[in-house]
Amino acid sequence: MKKILLPIVLIAIMLILVTAAYAQGPGGHWTSTVACQNLDTASPAELTLTFYALGSSTTSASYADTIPAGSSRNYNVADGNLGVPEDFLGSVVVTSSKSVVCTVNTQTTGTGSSDNPYRIASSSGLGESDITSTMYAPQVMKTYYNWNSYFSVQNAAGHEITIEVTYKDKAGNDIPVATEAKTIAGYSNAIFYQDQNANLPNGFVGAAKVRVTNPTDAKIGMVVNFYNSGVDASTSQFHSYNGLGSGAAQLYAPRVVRRFYGYNSGITVQNISQTATRITISFNFGGQTFTYQSAEIGASSALVLYLPDVAAINAVDSLPMSQRFGNAVIQADNAEARIVAIINEDNRGNPADNDGSPIPVERIGQGSTYSAIPAGTETKAVYFPQVPRNVGGVFSGGFFISNISGSAGVCDIHFDGYPAAKINDVPILAYGSLSYYAPNIANIPDGFNAAVRAYCTVNFIGIQNFAASPGSGKVGDSFTQNNGFNK
Repeated sequence: MKKILLPIVLIAIMLILVTAAYAQGPGGHWTSTVACQNLDTASPAELTLTFYALGSSTTSASYADTIPAGSSRNYNVADGNLGVPEDFLGSVVVTSSKSVVCTVNTQTTGTGSSDNPYRIASSSGLGESDITSTMYAPQVMKTYYNWNSYFSVQNAAGHEITIEVTYKDKAGNDIPVATEAKTIAGYSNAIFYQDQNANLPNGFVGAAKVRVTNPTDAKIGMVVNFYNSGVDASTSQFHSYNGLGSGAAQLYAPRVVRRFYGYNSGITVQNISQTATRITISFNFGGQTFTYQSAEIGASSALVLYLPDVAAINAVDSLPMSQRFGNAVIQADNAEARIVAIINEDNRGNPADNDGSPIPVERIGQGSTYSAIPAGTETKAVYFPQVPRNVGGVFSGGFFISNISGSAGVCDIHFDGYPAAKINDVPILAYGSLSYYAPNIANIPDGFNAAVRAYCTVNFIGIQNFAASPGSGKVGDSFTQNNGFNK
């Protein structure tokens, strides 16, 4: 049987019941949903979701289901059919007879009004090949311009383990007094709130490293969340990303944007090796390549870039709006170095980032994060478990695929349950990108909230996202974004 970990914590993975409110972390009442996709197009997947409360190895609930061949299912933790108790906070293990992939949305129960805005983030379940004995978080914060963070660490074993958390500031300096240690019960999780760590200074922004200390061969999964103050819709940003188990000398970012309908990307790169390196980033926009070269990044140090401030890509501002999205390749100049990275994207409501036009109110305050993809993990098939179209008259999403090869190719795209919507033989340029928005795809109906799978003749990567649609009147951070699954 194949297992997927979903560390849950008001954030990323699965389980918080609709009535749950907590003194720590972002305020409000939170709930979670899980989307799982069966990768086998010939046979159904017999799947079980097993829930473990925070700090407990005792099963809180177990739910069995069958996902048809090539199909997907969405599970709402607050749905009484799952058997999850109210006020649950914890983790879930997904076990399946076939290969499946899952994502988790965690959101407030806000209505999307100005006094009760949306706050949503999404992360990916961690498969057996994703868990390790050490995890890295390139960006964590404590009262940094009203931003804070927390992360959930899940024990991948059925026995108790002990973990240690160490912190570094953005310059790579250790903060030994802030070190934390916890014991985690089998399959359960532990949550670390940076604003509750008295030994982290206010205004801290840096990185965290989590490692198993006993037994040292045990493995963990991790989800990181960071969030703005949430006092109104414009400050409701709520981001989530998976902890990173190892680095690489080369990373891929399938979606980066600059002044794209009000959205801008940021990139945080952490050098997790013991050797210094510079990095070169090749940005691909509108069929053109722009190159950025960094100064030296010391061992364990980080580089933080906000794309509107990167002079090397200033020419992107003169491109048509439709060409201000692209991809990037992040390369360590020192082949011995290992780097990890996350890509943030937000909309701060600045008309200058939208060719002077006003930003739709639904987009102001949106934010999301995904993890850069290590070279060598690209494939000719990518899976997206949840792509909605006008769900509830509010949420629509899409997906974005990026050719990381120097050869052009063609792609076929399938939509769960709607064979007539299949898109055939779509050309993709060398190092090019394709972007799809569900409301613009023929032959899938409003209310579609299911999986997409893409196959190309060249190796590629991708991400999926969704948000409240402009004109819906629903405000706050409804924007989620997470990695597609290369299989």
